[in-house]
Amino acid sequence: MSPPLNLFNAFRAHLGALLLLLLPLPGVANPVTELPTEPIYLWAEKPLVKPDREHIKDQRLYAVDNPSITPFWPEKPNGTAVVIFPGGGYVRLAIHHEGYDIAKWFAQRGVAAFVAKYRMQEHGFPAPLLDGLRAVRLLRKNAAAWGIDPSKIGVVGFSAGGHLAASVTTRFGFEQKNDPLAAISARPDFAVLGYPVIDLEGPDAHAGSRKALLGEKPDAKLVHDNSLQFQVTDKVPPVFMLHGVGDQAVKVTNSLAFFTEVQKYNKQSELHIYQTGIHGVGMIQGQGSISSWPQALEAWMRERGWIVP
Repeated sequence: MSPPLNLFNAFRAHLGALLLLLLPLPGVANPVTELPTEPIYLWAEKPLVKPDREHIKDQRLYAVDNPSITPFWPEKPNGTAVVIFPGGGYVRLAIHHEGYDIAKWFAQRGVAAFVAKYRMQEHGFPAPLLDGLRAVRLLRKNAAAWGIDPSKIGVVGFSAGGHLAASVTTRFGFEQKNDPLAAISARPDFAVLGYPVIDLEGPDAHAGSRKALLGEKPDAKLVHDNSLQFQVTDKVPPVFMLHGVGDQAVKVTNSLAFFTEVQKYNKQSELHIYQTGIHGVGMIQGQGSISSWPQALEAWMRERGWIVP
C-alpha cells in the first residue's frame, strides 16, 4: 500500500535537505577526510638524495638535500593557505621560531600552513627558488584534495627566507625545465615579508646571503637579477612587510627599496617599520612594538578576506 501523500512529501523534503548538505557550497572548499600529516617531498618524482645531510644544531636546521613542506592543518579551515620560508642566511633555517611557530599562528586562524625546508648553500642558486616555486605549484595541484582555494595561496618569509618569498613573488615566471608541474601557476596571491633580504648588490646588501646563494665571486648580472627591487612588475600581488628601523643584520633599506617598487603597482600593500634594532623576532613577545606585528598582519588579512571571522 502506498504511504499517505503527506508522509511521502515529508520524506522527499528531508531527502532533499540531506542532499543539499552533501553538496559543496559556492566558494567553500570541498570537505576533506584525509590530509597528509608527514612532511611532503617537493620533488617526489625524483629519487631521494642519499645520504641525506640534513641535521639540527642549536635549534637550527642545516644542509637540506631533500626539500619538503610540513603541513599544519587548521581545525576550521577557511580555504587560505601559506608556504612559510624560515630565515637563516641560506646557510641554516630558523625552523622553529620562523617556521613552526608561525605555522601554528596561521592554523589557529583557519589558514593551512606549510613550513618549507628548502635547499641552501650546499646547492646554491637556483635551487632555493625552484623549491619555492614548486611548493606553490604543489599546493595548487592538490587544492581540491586539501580543501584549499587555489586563488588564496600566499608565501611568508623572514630574513633570507624573506628573500626567497620575495623571489617567488616576483620571479614566478622563472623557467623550470622538465618540471611536470610547470603548467601550474607559481604566482602567489599575497606575500608576507619579515625583515627580508632584498638587495644583493648595493652598499646595504646582505653579503652573507649573497655568498651562500650565489657563491664567492658571482656574475654581476646574477647579483642584479637576485636584487629583488629590480624584479617588481605590475603582476606583483599584495605584499605585507615588517622591519625594524635599527636592524643591523638586514638594513631597513632592503624593505624600503622593495616597497617603493611594490606600491607603484599594488596599493593593497602595507609596510610596517618599528622602532627597534632587533632582527629575527619571529613571534617572540616582549620586544616592544614590533611584537605586535601579528595583530597588524591579521587585520590586513581580514580586510583582504584571507582570514574570515
